[in-house]
Amino acid sequence: MKPENTGFLRSSLIAIAAFVLMFAISCRDKTDAPGEYGWFEFVIPDSDTLSMAVDMSFLNEKVAGGSGYVTLKDGHFADGNGNRIRFFGTNLTFSSCFPDKETAKNVAGRLKVLGMNVVRFHHMDYHSTPQGIWDKDKKDLDPDQLDRLDWLIYQLKIHGIYSNINTHVSFTYPGAQYEDVEQFNFGKSIDQFYPPYIEMQKEYARKLLTHRNPYTGKTYCEEPAVAFVEINNENSLLSNWALLPKLNNVHKAELLKQWRVWLSSKPGLRHRDGFSADLMSIITNYGTGSTETAKEMMWSFLFDTEMAYAVEMADFFRNELKIKALLSETQAYYSGVAGVKREAVVADFIDMHAYWEHPSFPGRSWSPTDWLIRNSSMVSDKRGGTLNNFAMHRVEGMPLTISEYDHPAPSFFCAEMFPMLNAVSAFQDFDGIYHFTFDQPYDKGRIANFFSNAGHPLKQVFVPVGAVLFRMGAVSPGQDPVQLSLPEEAVVGNLVKYGDKLRLHVSNMRYIWEEAGAPAALITLRPMNVRIGGNELKLSEPVAKPAGEWISGTGELKWDNTDSTRAVFRIDAPTAKGAIGYIGGRRIELGNVAIEMNSIPGNWAAITLTSLDAKPIEKSSRILLVAAGKAENTDWQWNENKTSLGENWGNAPTRVEGIPAKFTFSNMDNFKIRPLDAYRNPGDEIPVTRKGKNLSFGIGSQYKTLWYVISREG
Repeated sequence: MKPENTGFLRSSLIAIAAFVLMFAISCRDKTDAPGEYGWFEFVIPDSDTLSMAVDMSFLNEKVAGGSGYVTLKDGHFADGNGNRIRFFGTNLTFSSCFPDKETAKNVAGRLKVLGMNVVRFHHMDYHSTPQGIWDKDKKDLDPDQLDRLDWLIYQLKIHGIYSNINTHVSFTYPGAQYEDVEQFNFGKSIDQFYPPYIEMQKEYARKLLTHRNPYTGKTYCEEPAVAFVEINNENSLLSNWALLPKLNNVHKAELLKQWRVWLSSKPGLRHRDGFSADLMSIITNYGTGSTETAKEMMWSFLFDTEMAYAVEMADFFRNELKIKALLSETQAYYSGVAGVKREAVVADFIDMHAYWEHPSFPGRSWSPTDWLIRNSSMVSDKRGGTLNNFAMHRVEGMPLTISEYDHPAPSFFCAEMFPMLNAVSAFQDFDGIYHFTFDQPYDKGRIANFFSNAGHPLKQVFVPVGAVLFRMGAVSPGQDPVQLSLPEEAVVGNLVKYGDKLRLHVSNMRYIWEEAGAPAALITLRPMNVRIGGNELKLSEPVAKPAGEWISGTGELKWDNTDSTRAVFRIDAPTAKGAIGYIGGRRIELGNVAIEMNSIPGNWAAITLTSLDAKPIEKSSRILLVAAGKAENTDWQWNENKTSLGENWGNAPTRVEGIPAKFTFSNMDNFKIRPLDAYRNPGDEIPVTRKGKNLSFGIGSQYKTLWYVISREG
């Protein structure tokens, strides 16, 4: 080689080496970039009970009630050893309460591995066998159905899962058919004052709860695994006040008879200006001609009547049946401010229900073809969505449960449900959450209806997340609660002021809190409760409306809903991180974790990281990562506005949206990450890149999953 060519060769070799190095770096960098976006099949099993990469069974007792009865301690629930216990579970309804024995084992096992420890039995009393608990004539309990129920409750018990038994839910009393007044369905309101219906409630409760379960050897009255009994679901006399003139002649005659007796017990009322003895006229002319005195009389009578019923029923359960379970009369928001007072007097805990964008039915109720949803994300709601209503009804010193909750399918935004609900409930230090529902059919590979967890990938993959946030207390309870003092005499006064806002499923407590000066943001700023008593209706201290995002007093929750199109709910706790909302095309900083999600259609997703061993994220040996957007059945067919499928719910298999995102962890030891299939089996490792103190990796639809497990080396 000639000397003059050696420099050229050296330069060429350096250039080639540099190219190879840059190519290697480029290839390496791609390993931690956000992955692909796309849709893929993801069929969630409903009966998978094996112990796999994610198994929350360790949270449950070996036997529900094995340490004794659930009791009250310091305003919360305690197990038989006196230790605080939170409940997170689901509902079973109609025929799902009576599965065959193998299915019962699978349901109990599935709920346990996902992280649930309570089941509420609901709508058992509507049908005859095989859909319900009654015999063919609806005169007695069907022995075969009762045996199926017994076996299921036994299976739940030995899987560490407690039971919540509802007595009256949807049994239709003789003569209680109101085709034109849907609000009276199942005897609602009527069975709080009509003696024959009250006696039927007692008789059903006696038959069911004094029955001895052959598999446990105990009656339901004495069974420690039956932690709760609800007397009368979603029922209120006051909430149907405006419809009382539409009662049939028999029911109206009984109500007016009791009205006359009530009037005779309060002779002084006749001497007040504006007195009226015509109850139906007061109601009919409520907004036009009824006087303040007449309104006060009406509300006082209805409240006294409802309270008398609640006291009678609670006394029957406690003193005649001698039930050991904790009692709820009905949900506190039924009757609004009066419901809060009622439950404070007769119940052991406050119970609530809510649904974000429950389907509406413009024509026939529960039509399978004519229904609508708004199909919007609760993250964007400037009033706090469903979450504000719960704490507005909590009574100081009483536990609070939410025994029905859902973000119904086919909403695009079901993935937000458990991260938001469970995080806020943990911050408010609530005591129980029940999803609605886990109903059959099972293992069909498709989303079958509005509510059920079964077949719905988004609702199931976030259950372990919810268990970490709520049962494991990853989100810390807030401190220094803001209280609304409610003087005894203010109950009727606020019924007069805001009673016209009451409807069967609508409370008036929001108006009372707002009058006292509470902003909607309070639900994430400070804990809230109602203190019965005091001299004045007011907040314990002024609370200013935040100018920007809502930040909890603990700093762990941040809700920015100032711009609906960019709204984000963030969780930034030591053992849990999350970003829910319009996060596409953005970088979200959560302490030592950064999430960078690519832009996708709609830019909406829910991404959470939760420690499965209760250690901070940077020290945890097992972390569950869930990233999800939309889910759908194959070939379901939206209307033009994406507000209804009608009857076109499509077929199996379910399909889900893959979320492309990059994660960067700072100051964390090496770890491995693996995708999990729908059965929680881990796949091949995903490459992790270290750059100085940072570790990063990318996820996307190429892994064909919604969840991943991160494990530390060593």
